[in-house]
Amino acid sequence: MKKVEIDVRKGFSKGTISPRLFGSFVEHMGSVVYNGIYEPDHPTADANGFRQDVLSYVKELSLGVIRYPGGNFTSGYDWQDTIGPISDRPKKIDLAWQGIEPNTFGLHEFFQWLDMVEAEPIMTVNLGTKGIDDARNLVEYCNFPEGTSWSELRQKNGQQKPFDVKLWCLGNELDGPWQIGAKSAYEYGRLANEAAKAMKLVDESIETILVGSSTPRLASYPEWDRIALEEAYENVDYIALHNYIDKYDEDDLTKPPKNERADTKVYLAKAERFDRQIEEIIATCDYVKGYLRSDKTMYLAFDEWNVHSQPDQVHQKFQVGSPIDWCHFTMEDTLLFGTLGLAILRHAGRVKIACQSLLVNTIPLILTEKNGSAWVNPTYYVMQHLANYAKGEVLDQQMVCPTYECADGQVVPIIDSVVVENEHEIVLFLVNRTEEEVTITTTHDFDLETKAVQLVLKSNDLLDKNTKEAPDTIQPLQQEIAVNEMTKIHVVLEAYSWNVIRLKKCEGPL
Repeated sequence: MKKVEIDVRKGFSKGTISPRLFGSFVEHMGSVVYNGIYEPDHPTADANGFRQDVLSYVKELSLGVIRYPGGNFTSGYDWQDTIGPISDRPKKIDLAWQGIEPNTFGLHEFFQWLDMVEAEPIMTVNLGTKGIDDARNLVEYCNFPEGTSWSELRQKNGQQKPFDVKLWCLGNELDGPWQIGAKSAYEYGRLANEAAKAMKLVDESIETILVGSSTPRLASYPEWDRIALEEAYENVDYIALHNYIDKYDEDDLTKPPKNERADTKVYLAKAERFDRQIEEIIATCDYVKGYLRSDKTMYLAFDEWNVHSQPDQVHQKFQVGSPIDWCHFTMEDTLLFGTLGLAILRHAGRVKIACQSLLVNTIPLILTEKNGSAWVNPTYYVMQHLANYAKGEVLDQQMVCPTYECADGQVVPIIDSVVVENEHEIVLFLVNRTEEEVTITTTHDFDLETKAVQLVLKSNDLLDKNTKEAPDTIQPLQQEIAVNEMTKIHVVLEAYSWNVIRLKKCEGPL
């Protein structure tokens, strides 16, 4: 059995974990909204049309933030189509995802649903086909108390108090040639700067998120980020990162995919791409800070991230709620998903916002059947653990760990690990990415109780998945473990497993 040693000490914090670090994303894409969170004819739907089976799953995640309404959808979005009586709202073509948008789930419906979820909203403005006026008007509609035409229209539509949205994305993926209204970095940076200025003149309390590179695989990365930051640095508060990892992807989007399935070792090693991307964008931000001689530190919003899998259903163009990228995730996918989450967590000092993409039915946490059941992908449990237990400070750790080598020469530790401390407990997040059991010995200087809890997510086969017929194939197991030494903890990690070790401090309840 392989052995790993981890050493952690009091006071050695790498960064404070933001309550916005583990959130998700609801876009008008495929069946995320229609036949996902919103299906008025469903047996569980409430008076607003919200599926209560889905809502129950969402609430159990304890998400910090939810981004809305897109995504690529936003670059053709007209928020004024989504307010007022539902019977008066226009049905329109959604060019981004080749669907029909009935606008029966609009701005007010989103905030009603979000009140039940108890997460903070992130709104995205359209800087593709629209611009500064539309963005500032939306801020006024959402946030201005009363006495103006837009605030009075909000009140007329049934919302007396402001929605009070603090986080605003300044468009979406406008570096991408697939985007409606795509722009050069300079063109976008100038527009984003002026939009942010106008929006903050309406409500000075808001924070804005600059569009960064859509993916590190574009040739313009990270030059896009540098140029856009230089144009907008002082009027924005975060820069966005996006990335999706799958078994077939290429480093260069200008090349056709090889369609060669990566083996497990190579696939799980791809998590390193998130670490590298985060560190490259931090370096880009800090270069611009120095170049502009600014006192301001730019923080990161990783507001689209996930693994990617081949779709299980075929999208029917120009329908309402026809699925896009509706897929099951395997145990193998789930292990990679966990290591991607840990890459974000270990950079909590600079990454302050993150949104798994997407919540329901599109590379989702939650799967639904129209007029039928709802169940969860195993990635759901990883997100649940991160959102609920990754609170407090990320601790610096020293680790002695065996490695394995991939075919391309990449050398990867067999264990991925992040250690978190809060008032009541020490939490170890651990992924065993090998086919063998591994013994973890953690040396520490904390005063801990003699019993701890270990949550384990694993399966008999890496290709196992949760299906409608067998929704509980992969689900977490909880077991109690003994802490027999004052300064060391010994834990066995099963092969190919996600683990959360919760170590109770003597002075606080678990």
